[in-house]
Amino acid sequence: MPRIVDHDQRRRELAETVWALIREHGVEGVNLRLITVRSGWSSGAIRHYLPHREAVLTFAAEHMARRIEARFQGISPTDDPLSDFLKLVWEVLPLDDERRAESQVWLAFVGLSVSDPGIADTQGVAYQALNEALRHIFEGFSRLGWLRHQTPETAACEIQALIDGLNLHLLLGQITPGAAWTAVEGRVRQLIGPP
Repeated sequence: MPRIVDHDQRRRELAETVWALIREHGVEGVNLRLITVRSGWSSGAIRHYLPHREAVLTFAAEHMARRIEARFQGISPTDDPLSDFLKLVWEVLPLDDERRAESQVWLAFVGLSVSDPGIADTQGVAYQALNEALRHIFEGFSRLGWLRHQTPETAACEIQALIDGLNLHLLLGQITPGAAWTAVEGRVRQLIGPP
C-alpha cells in the first residue's frame, strides 16, 4: 500500500528548517545543501517543494504570514473591539520562542533586503499581509466612528511602523515587554476609541 504523504505537514517541517538556517546563517547563508543536511530530505524532495532559492525565501516569508494570520484568527472576539485589537497587536511582538523566531527571520530578511531587490520583494509578502490585516481592522473602526483623525491606511502604516520598531527593540533587549505594551496601548488608545 502506498504511503500517504501529508504535504502541508512536510511544508511546515521544511519552513521550520529554513527558518532555523536563516536564524543561524542569515538569509544569504541558506542553500540547498544546508537544507538537505538539516532536514534529512533528499535534494530531489526539497526541489519538489522549492525548485530554486527565490522559492525557498518566498516560502519562508509566506509561511510566516500564514502563522501570524492563524494566530489572528484564533483570537475570539469579545464585546470590546479595542481590547481585541490590542490582543492582535500583541500577537506579532516577539514575546515567546515562536514569535521571537518569526521576528528574527523577519529581521534577517529586512537586513538583506536593503541591498537585494529580490529579497525586498520576498519581504514584501509578510509586510503586505500584516498591512492588509491592519488596514481591514481600521476600516472596521472607521465604520464604527471609532477612528480618530486618521484614514485606515495611515493608521495601519503608523501601527505597523510601531510594531516593527518594538520588534527590533525587544529582539535587542532594549525594552521590556511591559514597556512595549505601554507604547502600543497608549498609541492605539489615541488612534481609536468610542465616539
